[in-house]
Amino acid sequence: MRQGRHAAGDGSFGRSAGGATARGLVLLAVAVVLGIVLLNSADNPRGTTLATGKTPRPVATVSTLPTPTTVLARSPHDVKVFPANSTSVNGAGARVGNTLKAAGYDVLAAASVTQQARSTEVLFQPGFDRDAAAIAVVLNLPATSVQPLPTPPPFDTKAANVVVWIGPDLAGTTAPTTAPGSTSTSHPATTAPGRSTTTTVHATSTTR
Repeated sequence: MRQGRHAAGDGSFGRSAGGATARGLVLLAVAVVLGIVLLNSADNPRGTTLATGKTPRPVATVSTLPTPTTVLARSPHDVKVFPANSTSVNGAGARVGNTLKAAGYDVLAAASVTQQARSTEVLFQPGFDRDAAAIAVVLNLPATSVQPLPTPPPFDTKAANVVVWIGPDLAGTTAPTTAPGSTSTSHPATTAPGRSTTTTVHATSTTR
């Protein structure tokens, strides 16, 4: 029969047991720390900062708006313009028409209208407001002269896109005594001998 072993009398057994206990405590502490870290990582929502415990503010997104586009007036040759002369000044409509033709507009034949305008108005069909404003600039008219065409229109507009309703400010405030192109006829008066003879002149004119 073998004799049982006894602890050495030099205390080595006690030192060995104490070292094992210390290592066990260190491992236990490390395990606890790792467990806390893992729990915090799992519980915190995405984007949460562990150091502060606050969720960072979302970064504002800057959206780029489309650049506004300006609708330009049409090409002049795509705009039909009707010069309507409401004055007694002969040729006012033709003169306005020639000015607009020189600017490239599609000008209809000028005509006289019985409805008189106190001042020149540039009347436009729907969608031709910018073209009417451009025409007012060509004719040196104020912006207030540009107006939408009434419904119904005051006269036959010849299906024009823009109507220049010519008033005395554009035609001239005073009509000529004898309009260009008018004809004059003289009728001598018959008197008795010894008396003076007078001549009466009758002028005939056509206004456009």
